[in-house]
Amino acid sequence: MKDRANQLFPLRDGRRLGYAEYGDTTGRPLFYFHGIPGSRKELLFDEASLTAQGVRLIVPDRPGYGLSDPLAHRRILDWPDDVAQLADSLNLAQFHVFGFSGGGSFALACAHQLPERVTAVGLLGCVAPLDTPGMHDAVPPALRDMYALAAKAPDALAQHFAPLAAAPEGVLQVLASGAPEPDRAAFADPVLRDRLLTDFTEALCQDAQATAWDLHLIASPWGFDLRRVQQPVHLWHGTLDQNAGPAMGHYLAEILPCCHARFLESEGHYSPFKHMGTILEPLMDQRKGD
Repeated sequence: MKDRANQLFPLRDGRRLGYAEYGDTTGRPLFYFHGIPGSRKELLFDEASLTAQGVRLIVPDRPGYGLSDPLAHRRILDWPDDVAQLADSLNLAQFHVFGFSGGGSFALACAHQLPERVTAVGLLGCVAPLDTPGMHDAVPPALRDMYALAAKAPDALAQHFAPLAAAPEGVLQVLASGAPEPDRAAFADPVLRDRLLTDFTEALCQDAQATAWDLHLIASPWGFDLRRVQQPVHLWHGTLDQNAGPAMGHYLAEILPCCHARFLESEGHYSPFKHMGTILEPLMDQRKGD
């Protein structure tokens, strides 16, 4: 039987792209782009609910994470071509995309680069371009320092992260430190905690280079104009989010031409995971041209 959670696809340049599939095998396709760090194991949805909603969830590892081969000096705008090749192999002419946290930039890049294929976009707790005035103030000082180092010296940041690659449970400890109460409660849930630990372990199984480089990409100019993303965008953002402050959500809601924004009162960065079934409904009901 096919192992849907550990699949490999050969890209044209010889790299391998790891990916997982969840939910309805014949359902409406949704590409999910994981956070930083993250992997194809970032299953934040109840799989039975995915099947019941008729959703075919496809979760690829970005280069250097999980099963995917690294790509030196990659750009955010390199990702849509990888996704398009994978979609071609799965015979998917059109699909929705969804990005969590740092994965949002990659979802928006796909919408920008593949306007005839990406029909709608979902964003949860996503960062905004950090070269936008005021965006550095939307994250706590520790994260500001991390992004500053990522922008200038991603290799040094990778070395700083090396101990976490050796002990991924440390990622949870870092995330819980100073997190708002809703996120601390979410981390205390044993099911979510186990899922996150599985995800972080897979994300860092090669090393921390991909994590550091992703943060470098987020902290640098993204390379495309968000105002040219014409598809419907469904955005959700916790009002207590500290990883990507609410100001980032408001900025994205204002600059994206067709954005349906929902700000979740008294929710943090990770606590909205309990609402993922509800979050998917308006996105998956979206049809091109609606």
